[in-house]
Amino acid sequence: MKRIFLALILALVAAMAIGISWHATSQHQSIDRTRWLSRPFAGVTSIHVQSPVGSYMLNAVASGWEAHVPGTSWNFVARVLPERVADYLGRLEGLTLQRSVGGFDQGGLGAYGLDDPVFKVIIAFGDKDKNPLTIRLSANDSGNVRGWNSDNPGLVYEFDAGAIEQLGLPAAWFFDTRVFNFDQETVAKVQLVQPFGSSWLVEKRKEGYFFSLPGYLKDKPASDSALKLYLHSLALLKAGALALEPMDVDKRMPALTIRIWNGRSETPSTVDFYTVNDRPDIYVGHSSWLKIPFTLDPQSVGQLVRSAFDVQGRTVVKLDIGIVARFIVNHGGTEYVVERGETGWRIFGSNMDISGIDMSLWRFTDLQFEALPLNTLPESAVELMHCRLVDKSGEKLAALIFYADPKLPQGQCWLKNGGGMYYPVSSRLLKDLQGLFPVLATAGS
Repeated sequence: MKRIFLALILALVAAMAIGISWHATSQHQSIDRTRWLSRPFAGVTSIHVQSPVGSYMLNAVASGWEAHVPGTSWNFVARVLPERVADYLGRLEGLTLQRSVGGFDQGGLGAYGLDDPVFKVIIAFGDKDKNPLTIRLSANDSGNVRGWNSDNPGLVYEFDAGAIEQLGLPAAWFFDTRVFNFDQETVAKVQLVQPFGSSWLVEKRKEGYFFSLPGYLKDKPASDSALKLYLHSLALLKAGALALEPMDVDKRMPALTIRIWNGRSETPSTVDFYTVNDRPDIYVGHSSWLKIPFTLDPQSVGQLVRSAFDVQGRTVVKLDIGIVARFIVNHGGTEYVVERGETGWRIFGSNMDISGIDMSLWRFTDLQFEALPLNTLPESAVELMHCRLVDKSGEKLAALIFYADPKLPQGQCWLKNGGGMYYPVSSRLLKDLQGLFPVLATAGS
């Protein structure tokens, strides 16, 4: 009898232990089931979105992501920013869950407006063993949002009123609207073509960029700084608006074409801009990267135009200022000879030091012509100052002459470098030299 009694006690204890274990397990399973999305978004290959703002498909491709969007006149494909896709999946996962309802005790999905939802997403995965994940959202009359997903089909979830607005994004939100895609550090060639304006082609060499076109500038240096700034602006260029409907474009000849070659690639990144008949307020652009036609206003297109002059290397004086030993200035008949010494620059034959010479020499090398140079000096020009720079052996490094001209724009003067051409340059350096080396009262007597 004792054995029977002991066996009953042990059986009762075991049953209680199993009950406690089952209760804990069911509680754990209940918590897992009430999670909004239990499946991680790894290996996603496509996202099909149907929302109040439209329907579209996002597909993973070898080069990243692209969007397939049905249009009024045609279906189109657009490049997509991968970070926007990751952001969108994060929004789906991050919806704030208020509560869940199980068992459909109110009549199934239809009772929650989820049989024909206002928002639906189908997510496919690369793993063939994984079924697609379907997500549905719908709002009731009070504004609360109900949600359902195919991984937990027996549950309906409740979210705050902003859930659909947070996820119901238009296809354009994902688009990569960059007009160009190139690496600024490896650009090998840049070309700009206008049918009725300045056209040019520059190529990068070890020493910098040099012109290949036009012919009169062939093998002349281009301005590295100007080109780097231009390329930076092109890299940041984005479409003003996408042209998703047909436009009456004049395709006989582009009004502007820009081509950029990266590295050794033979295929450039290209954009062509066309005028639109009866629409002087816009241009339509066709980009090899963007795929979809886009529009820009005339002012924005005009800011993309650079003439050969704009990107030309316009340095007037090439000089190694470190080897200049003597600086000779003749200003209005007064001659100054300045020599480099151990402590700085000094007027020849005196103990008088003079400051500002190193800065002036550097500014000679920084001078750029402001307009096209001339072979002949205009009759209205008046000679003001001679400057000669020589090395320690007496060899001439540069011979420069400044001229004033009332017909030049304010703030400019002419500069002649040796026996060459006459260049319109900024007159700031001339004015500073006039202050350093004034005309003496006895110079004209």
